Amino acid sequence: MSNSLTIVIPNRNRDLKTVRRSVNSIIPQLNESTHLVVVDYGSELSYQVELEQLLKTFDQVELIKCPTQGQLWNKSRCINIVLQSCKTTHLMVSDMDMLWHPEFVKKEVEPLSLNESVYFTVGVITQEESKQDKTFEDYKVKFQTNNEATGISIFPTAHLKFINGFDEYYHGWGSEDTDVHVRLKNAGYKVRFHKSDIFFKHQWHPKAYRSIKSKYPYHTLQERTNASYLNRTIKLNRIRSNRKFEMGKIPAELNKSDLKVITVLSLENELKALLYQFSELSGNYLLRIDCNSTFSFKKIIKKLIRNNLPKTLPLENVNNLVLEWIINNSRNSSYSYKIEDQIILLKINLK
Repeated sequence: MSNSLTIVIPNRNRDLKTVRRSVNSIIPQLNESTHLVVVDYGSELSYQVELEQLLKTFDQVELIKCPTQGQLWNKSRCINIVLQSCKTTHLMVSDMDMLWHPEFVKKEVEPLSLNESVYFTVGVITQEESKQDKTFEDYKVKFQTNNEATGISIFPTAHLKFINGFDEYYHGWGSEDTDVHVRLKNAGYKVRFHKSDIFFKHQWHPKAYRSIKSKYPYHTLQERTNASYLNRTIKLNRIRSNRKFEMGKIPAELNKSDLKVITVLSLENELKALLYQFSELSGNYLLRIDCNSTFSFKKIIKKLIRNNLPKTLPLENVNNLVLEWIINNSRNSSYSYKIEDQIILLKINLK
């Protein structure tokens, strides 16, 4: 049986010039046995319209739009959405900032093995170089990634399904690619690094989205937590993921009607108690957490005298606490999260 390939590219608000360049480098290589799927995970609604219009100018590109505006980034779920229904022998994960060698599919797909996964080195190009329109060969590479960079990988589809796909615990950025390689090896499958040729070049882009000031939710410590979680995967010799939550599920569009409003101050005990009870509730809620100054000076003095001053959490701590609750307890729920003027607003549909 000849090899067939599904290419998955997760995306959120990536500059459309970057998107055009990346997709342009792939399209000429597609054929009856090579399929490209772009999964847009909650880009701005106006952006999704423009992205759809752009991708319609290309042949053979499938676009899946997820109504996850105001939600944490989850690359693993993007991949698993496609994996669930994947019928090809192999599944490939790429990034929207990659430029492809014009003969990658021709040279690399047919020789693929059903017995191993393979991942590729990437040539990184500078900001100035990324602004240029050149042929693949003419882009100058500043440096080349080593075997620790695992983002561009091709897997036998059956192997990925056996380990239950990418682990959707990983929100934000970092470690999900390496985690899947570790679990494949734990299952006894081979993973090989292809380092001899540069088939991919990385276009520079800003990383403003990795900030609590971003419009989108951002956990300031999640990348560190992801790294620790990966270390646990290694130490525990884990193989299968996503045991607690359904994998590859596209959340339904957020139902904003009949929201029950709960307003609280940023008091540690009150927040922890509320979030615990949230796990037991059902219905549509708006949680409003006020992280502005909670107590007047006189109240603070009185409570200090009584030695019972409640612990007030700063905005960053409250932000991280709520996002951790979502990741650990309600990641498959429909929700929208934002911060306005030191006030956290979480709209969520609980079942």
